[in-house]
Amino acid sequence: MQIAILLAGHTNKAMAKRFVDYPDMFENLFKDLPLGGVIQRHTFAVIDDTFPDNIDDFDGFLITGSAYGVYDDAPFITKLTTLIQQIHAAGKPLVGICFGHQIIAHALGGFAAKSAKGWGLGTSQINLSNLPDWIKTDRQDINLIHVHQDQVETLPATAQRIASTPFCKNAAYIIGDTVLAFQGHPEFDAEYTSALIDLLALKAGSEKAATAQVSLAQPNHGKTVGNWILAFFAQHALAPDAL
Repeated sequence: MQIAILLAGHTNKAMAKRFVDYPDMFENLFKDLPLGGVIQRHTFAVIDDTFPDNIDDFDGFLITGSAYGVYDDAPFITKLTTLIQQIHAAGKPLVGICFGHQIIAHALGGFAAKSAKGWGLGTSQINLSNLPDWIKTDRQDINLIHVHQDQVETLPATAQRIASTPFCKNAAYIIGDTVLAFQGHPEFDAEYTSALIDLLALKAGSEKAATAQVSLAQPNHGKTVGNWILAFFAQHALAPDAL
């Protein structure tokens, strides 16, 4: 499968040079997973106004995180919103992570906004429910790294919530078998997140940042979610027994 990664942001410019940008994070997430070789990935920096010429050139799409909010007056956001609607109308599989999770919901009739709860930082346990059959797990919860101020406040009418936390009600959702979205970051690891939390400590508050740093000692199931994302894409191309 040919998958377009729609890059909606870059890593913070103040981050140490040893940390890679988002496309490489997703490459590192997927490359060693069982279905990683089935998926060929192509990056388009939509934040820099680089968009696919034709959605039919790709079998699926993934929208990354961003420092922007869906409500910001940035030219790429309007253009990306239209693209999301076109992808969804064409029935192509679409994955959203963090900002991607928010803008997909926003574009398809839901609502995302800056949360009155403030920053969600660190590793959080998300409770799973109503999982589709292509998510193969007996788990009732997983741990996933989160870094966000905005949340999906209202899901699109056709969406089904599949994960939640006390802090983030709509932590993950699906729409039929063509949309899969997570507020958390399966592509982040503890080292990168720790450095990012240090940069955000003044904005988020020192107490919240300190609590988030402690939370990073918990196991992180980002690879588990990575497997689910690849299975989501692969179900559109492979027979069920190939999964």
